[in-house]
Amino acid sequence: MKNRKILKNTAKKSVKKHYFRNVLIVFIASLIIAGGYQYSTVNTLNDTTKEVQENANALLDLYHGKKTNSEIIDELLNKSDKDKEKDKEREHKYNNGILAVFFNQISESDSFVFGIINAFNHLFFDGNISVFVNIILTSIVLLAIYLLVQNVIVIGKNRYFLEQRKYRDTKIDKLLFPYRVRKTLRLARILLVKYVCEFLWNLTIIGGIIKHYEYLMVPYLLAENPNIKQKEVFKLSKEMMNGNKFNVFKLDFSLIGWYFLGLLTFNLSNVFYFDVYKECLYAELYMDLRNKVKDKYSHLLNDTYLEIEEEKEEEYPTDGYKIPLRAHRKWLNVDYRRNYSITNYILFFFSFAIVGWLYEVTLHLINYGVFVNRGTLIGPWLPIYGWGGILILFFLKPIREHPVLLFVCACILSGFVEYGTAWYLEAFHNMKWWDYSGYFMNLNGKICLEGLLVFGLAGCTVTYLIAPLLDNLFNLLKGKIKIVICTVLIIIYGTDFIYSTIHPHTGKGITTEVKIVEDGNIVFN
Repeated sequence: MKNRKILKNTAKKSVKKHYFRNVLIVFIASLIIAGGYQYSTVNTLNDTTKEVQENANALLDLYHGKKTNSEIIDELLNKSDKDKEKDKEREHKYNNGILAVFFNQISESDSFVFGIINAFNHLFFDGNISVFVNIILTSIVLLAIYLLVQNVIVIGKNRYFLEQRKYRDTKIDKLLFPYRVRKTLRLARILLVKYVCEFLWNLTIIGGIIKHYEYLMVPYLLAENPNIKQKEVFKLSKEMMNGNKFNVFKLDFSLIGWYFLGLLTFNLSNVFYFDVYKECLYAELYMDLRNKVKDKYSHLLNDTYLEIEEEKEEEYPTDGYKIPLRAHRKWLNVDYRRNYSITNYILFFFSFAIVGWLYEVTLHLINYGVFVNRGTLIGPWLPIYGWGGILILFFLKPIREHPVLLFVCACILSGFVEYGTAWYLEAFHNMKWWDYSGYFMNLNGKICLEGLLVFGLAGCTVTYLIAPLLDNLFNLLKGKIKIVICTVLIIIYGTDFIYSTIHPHTGKGITTEVKIVEDGNIVFN
């Protein structure tokens, strides 16, 4: 393994190559893999004033009369008096052991299958079928997303950084690499095995640390050669890390200062430098360890185009791939220079608005355990996300070839949209749907620097990746069908907008009323 200083210096140089594109790749990957930078238009409190302290107390009472997660758990763990009476009625039945539960449930049910299901429900959820069904369905959806999206996107991210080491024109769509090869399910399965093994070894503490470094190169090996077999990839990663585990541990430990800096800068230093630097560093580490075993495993490490010494101002050559790409999947092709039709712009608007609504509702549900219909309208959409995305795609089209400039303009444009919307809602409805008073460099609580930076990155993500992919999918629809869908959506949205203008969508967890007290300070209740 090379000296740490050499690896770091090489990585720092790699960071500078298309710096903003590298930042965007990591930002998108983090959004997909780990939920990314949690940020939304939520009511935020400033703890420095007495008035807002009172608002904090009001927030604690926000869900009066509704069950929180903790209350639900308490109910599941502690039986009610009514449940205890039912238990007494069953005293004549078998009541000890797991088999007794299954026997009782099957004997009480008209169906053997439902009896089995009821037994599991009784054992694990104390008969609360709504909780049982909710947990099962949610678990299935989350597991599918994890296996097929969050799991494999790591390989796409690694593929991008392996290529961009020497090919400066590496495109952002390399994130989709796992979906363009014919081994997607295999890749998901191998990574799942890796994570399960690491989890089991983590139970031994020391063994978990050792296995973490032993399996460290598995995602990079799959990024280079998706055809590699499961047994071979684990064996090869182990051999690459043999004698280097402690050296790589010291390399990781030498980065600890960056983690502290991330805490001090509210993660901004990570987003705009450290996360990219770390990816470049690990790509250099992989190529260095790869050289150690490439002669012995040349049949597996067969991507010679990654080994070039001189950098090239071009994209990785198409004939360099040793696996067939699914070129017929046109919806995976990303061309951000294209023009969009009016119908697709309309569908973009509703897509962004609905996704924004789902994001904020889900975030609120996770944080507080209560479903709240976020936003200014009754329907499942947040127009501010839709208009923000549309304006960025339309007005910033001339500067798409300049990502840094587009990022800055997206920040400014998003700021105007959010500030203007907040001003209008507060002025005409005397309500606040969000407040950033506690954020660094906020302007009247309506916008803040942190939010603008995140919206700028999101705008670039929409421009260079999401919009082209959605455009590909929408173009699969026939023209008349798209017109019908757009017309129906516009009518429903227009009706919702008119009604909500007359009867604003307000309530607990959605808005706070603006009042002016005698001392001139604004408070919320």
